Amino acid sequence: MSGSRAKLCAMAVESTAIALTERIDALAAALRAAGVSQARSSSLLASAASATMHALTLDALLDGRSPLAAAPEPAVVAPETVPARIQLAA
Repeated sequence: MSGSRAKLCAMAVESTAIALTERIDALAAALRAAGVSQARSSSLLASAASATMHALTLDALLDGRSPLAAAPEPAVVAPETVPARIQLAA
């Protein structure tokens, strides 16, 4: 990926993060204003934060900038290299 394209992608993910953070803040304010219980508000805000992290991860993966996108496949262990089970004394 070229340097300018990478910079644009980074800016897009950053602006998405800022927009989503502002929306979570607005949700918290709306929940307080509506008199929603603290327990229910906490649950809703936790779900919103989790969804935000998933959205940002997806953006990064689609942009190809995430270390997860470039992670190598896990090595497959051949059956003959798996150690035999050892019987433990009772």
